[in-house]
Amino acid sequence: MKIFRSDQVREIDALTMTHEPVASIDLMERAARRLAGWYVRHFHTDRKVIIFAGPGNNGGDALAMARLLAWVPMRAVSFSLVI
Repeated sequence: MKIFRSDQVREIDALTMTHEPVASIDLMERAARRLAGWYVRHFHTDRKVIIFAGPGNNGGDALAMARLLAWVPMRAVSFSLVI
């Protein structure tokens, strides 16, 4: 798994939106679907999931993932952090 700094993620997002083209909201939904799908394949649905979402687009990804996991249904709880 690769881990990127926030400035790298912003650059990757901008390149993706320019070259595909895809809207920011659709990119956010795509990321949430992929991560939620991975989580459901690797963990039992009776497990409680706590998601902390920070400000910005990555926080939006986290909230979208919480929404998708709640549909599974998984016991997803999300907290939005305001800094």
